[in-house]
Parts: sequence; C-alpha cells; structure tokens
Amino acid sequence: MTAFKKILIDIPKDKGIHTKTAGPKKEKYIYKYTKYYRNKNGKPRNKAKNIGKLDPTTGKMHPNNNYYTLYPNNNTQTTPTPPSPQEITVQNYGYTYIINKICQQTNLQTTLTQAFGQQQAQTIIAIAAYMIQEETSTLDNIDDYQQKTFLPNQQTPLTSQTTSHLFTTQTETQRNKFFTNWIKTTLNQSSICYDVTSISSYAKEMTSVERGYNRDNENLPQYNIGLFCDETTKTPLYYNRYNGSLTDKTNLLPVLANAKTVGITHTKLILDGGFWSKPCLVGLQKYCDTFTIGMPMHLKVAQKILADYGEGIEKYQNELVGRHIYCVSVEETVVCGVFGRVFLYFDPLNRYQLCSELSCRVERLKAELACLKRFPKGRLGRYTPYFMLMPHGGDEGFDFMVDAVKVEGLRASMGFFMIFTTDLGVSAGEVLDHYRGKDAVEKLFCQIKVELGGSRVRTHSELATDGKSFVVFVACIIRNYLLNKLLGYLVETSCSLGKALNQLSNIVLLFSQEGGYRFAKALSKKQKDILSVFIESKDLDKTLTDELSTLKP
Repeated sequence: MTAFKKILIDIPKDKGIHTKTAGPKKEKYIYKYTKYYRNKNGKPRNKAKNIGKLDPTTGKMHPNNNYYTLYPNNNTQTTPTPPSPQEITVQNYGYTYIINKICQQTNLQTTLTQAFGQQQAQTIIAIAAYMIQEETSTLDNIDDYQQKTFLPNQQTPLTSQTTSHLFTTQTETQRNKFFTNWIKTTLNQSSICYDVTSISSYAKEMTSVERGYNRDNENLPQYNIGLFCDETTKTPLYYNRYNGSLTDKTNLLPVLANAKTVGITHTKLILDGGFWSKPCLVGLQKYCDTFTIGMPMHLKVAQKILADYGEGIEKYQNELVGRHIYCVSVEETVVCGVFGRVFLYFDPLNRYQLCSELSCRVERLKAELACLKRFPKGRLGRYTPYFMLMPHGGDEGFDFMVDAVKVEGLRASMGFFMIFTTDLGVSAGEVLDHYRGKDAVEKLFCQIKVELGGSRVRTHSELATDGKSFVVFVACIIRNYLLNKLLGYLVETSCSLGKALNQLSNIVLLFSQEGGYRFAKALSKKQKDILSVFIESKDLDKTLTDELSTLKP
C-alpha cells in the first residue's frame, strides 16, 4: 500500500474512523469501517480499511491509496504533492531484450500468441524469463522483479496471485494448440528422444500426486513428467504429466498416443532400457517408424548373445574407429516378437574401471568381515554376492572366503552393453551416436530441476500444476536455446551462464517524458560480445539505439 509521506491532511470526522497501533515502533494508523454485518451466528462484525498513518507531531495523517478511493472528492492537503521524477531507471533491459529476441528467432512468441493471445503469451514469456534469471520456479518475488526490469509490452501486473490466476485459467485446448504448432515449426526430420522424471510435491489433494519410484530419492509423493526432445537440436518438443505411481513402461504407450495427437508421428524414437517390456516393444511399432532401445543385460536372450558373441570381440574388424569401442551386430533378430537388430558393444576402458571398482569393493568388504566377531545374520545381502560365509555354530564367530565363481560372474558382463533397433539401415556407429544422444533429455531435466528450481512444486491443485508445468516447459525451451547459442562464448571465456546474464542485466535504460528511453551508459566489450551472438550487426550501438526509439512507455 503506497503512503504519500510528504502529504498531510486532516483526519476525516465521519462515522467509522478509528486508530490502531501496530509494528515494533507502536505507530498509529487510521482506519475506516467499510462494512457492518452479522456472521452466521448472528454476532455483529465489521470490515475496515487502513486509509493512512497518523503524524504525532501535527495530529494529522499521511493518506494512502485507500483514502483517495474512499474519499475521491476530498483533495484537501496541507503539503502539495511533489512533482513526478523526470527519469525512471529500468534495469535488466539487456537480458529481457535477448529473451524477446530468442522468442522471435525460434518462433516461440508467434506460437504462444496463436494459442494464448498476445497479452497472455507475453506474460508467459515474462514469467519464464524470471524463472531463468532467478533460477527458481517460486514466484513470491516476481512483483519486485517487474518493478526493476523492463518487460516490453507487459501490461498485466505480475504477482504471485496474478501468476496463479494465469496458471489456473490455461486450458488443455490452448496447450495442445501450442504443442501442435510448435512441433510443426520445430521438429526436424531426425530422431526424437524420450525419457521420464519425477517431480516431488507437497500437495495432498491432487490425484496425480502419488508414492512411486522417486528419482531424487526424496521421501515425498510425486507426479511424473515424460519429455520429448529433438535429438539433433536438443529442443524440447512436448511433455506429458501423469500419475506418480505409474512406472515408465506402464505409461509409455498412453504417452505416445497423446504425443501422436499433437503431431509426433512417423519418427525415430530413442529410449533407454527402463522401457523394456514386450508390450512396449510391440506397441512402439504403432507409434513410430523405427525405434532404438537399450537392452538390459540380465535378459536371457541378452545373456545368450553375450555368450555367443562376446568372446574374442576385441578384433580389428570389430573396432569402431575413433571411439575405442568394439561391436558385433546380430542381424535379423526377433526379440519379444519384434524384428530388428541387436548390437553388442564392448568398451575396454569401461571394463577396466568397473573391474577395478569391483576389486576395491571386495577388498573393502573383506576388511569389514575380518573385524566382525559375530555372524552378520542381518546383513547377509551386503556380503553374499561376493563371499561364502560359514558360521561356527552358537555364537563363536564365522569363517569367510571370496567366492571366485560369483565374482567372475559379475566381471563377465562388465564393459559390455547392448542396443536393440528396428532401424535396419543404420550402422553400429550411428546407432551408438543416436543412443548416446538421448542424454539430451536428461540434461533438460537437469535444467528443469536444478537451474529452474523445479524439483519440487508447491502448487496444490491440478489446474495450477498443469499451468505452471507448461510455463516451466517454456522456460526450458528458452534457456536451452540460450545456453546452446552462448556455449562457444562461455567455453572460450571460462564464464558461467549466470555471469553472462548478469552482464546483460547491467545494460540500464533511463526514461524521461521529454526524451523517451535512452541508455544510461555505453555498452562494454563483454556486453557487445554476448549480444553479437544473437544479433548480426556491424554496429550494435546503432542497432540497439534504433530499436530503443520504437519502445513505448
């Protein structure tokens, strides 16, 4: 509530005027009753509004906005209102300028406008910009952010209440329209990666928030997010939110059915081994042209392939040149009723590291056992995979020895991994590159959870959670593009993304009624280097000054 501290007026004498003392300094405030009523029990009640602060020296008061609302015709004042300042400092123009450039370059602004309308689209971009710069999805301080930041064309006040209203008024129809147009605009003729993560929640009334496999190992219920991205550009394409108790492979086909409705069809899909199941493999043929999936090594068919082709794999003819990896292709294979190919890969360096770790673990557990005086009955699962333990009887201790057969069995598959694909026209190297490309989704999840503070949500309704999840998705699109464009600069200068954004935030505008907008100071070399990544211009100063002249207050 704004108080006009330089204005003094007489305290109104009409009915309902009273004072209240508040705060550690025991200051007095003037209130007026605005409503009288009785509650459901018939007891008299009232509502009051603060209309100003008492000035103890003069006995008058400093009015606030409520006073002028309740007394619109009373402009009597002892001290005149000071003139408005001629200049207003607007911070973060460089950062928000680049955010809007990105939204134009990627057609994100156009796609959002088509789905949500111009003003709501601009508000979504403004909230996403806040999330990226402040590295949080909590919007408690977004009103302060709006006051110190220049947000072009942003007419709606941003508060935690107005953003909540935005989240709850979004519709599934609007989001689906966005996804459909976004996929048409963005998707190249390349493979699509898909993965799932869990988002922890404190909500108790949301039906989608359930106990399940929490990937962050938090003792909280969750919901799951399945995310699609373009393998080549790493651009987020579409996400689907679903119940936290559902496993990845259980919900894969329903997610793919939803993705098909927004245009993710006739694609090459890449999945990790967590989705391996016969229903998934059979169903995948319906939703994509080809698919590539990690093949779990514990499967009987995988163990047979390893036994048949693993020995002697380290031959020149099997080497993938430049990768230090060997591969054997098992052609024309039927797995779970699906026709495809299995590639058995062997990484000698990975085997060396895993075997070394196993040996260190065995030695560490051996030292633990040597110190025990009693048979570890309650912790057998810790030792029996590697040792034979023989109790003496009674409570007289035990003997133990390394089970060489078990340890060698663990070593047998180390360094090996398998990939199954229905794409019959790709080489072993291409399959490996495509499969490794799926970590693009994991990196996006890292951005959502760490860089955007989205590992936990504090919304408590399905509507608000759906709306906020969408804005976080938009923020992820912008931040991913921002990071990819600046990657060369960041590596070359050993600079973090946060420091680069701070450089942009230091581009300050001054505004006056007479002169309009102008820069408070010249651009630094670092600022020009960052801006030049996004703007092709021989004269950045002139380009930005020309664009500045088109801005409206």
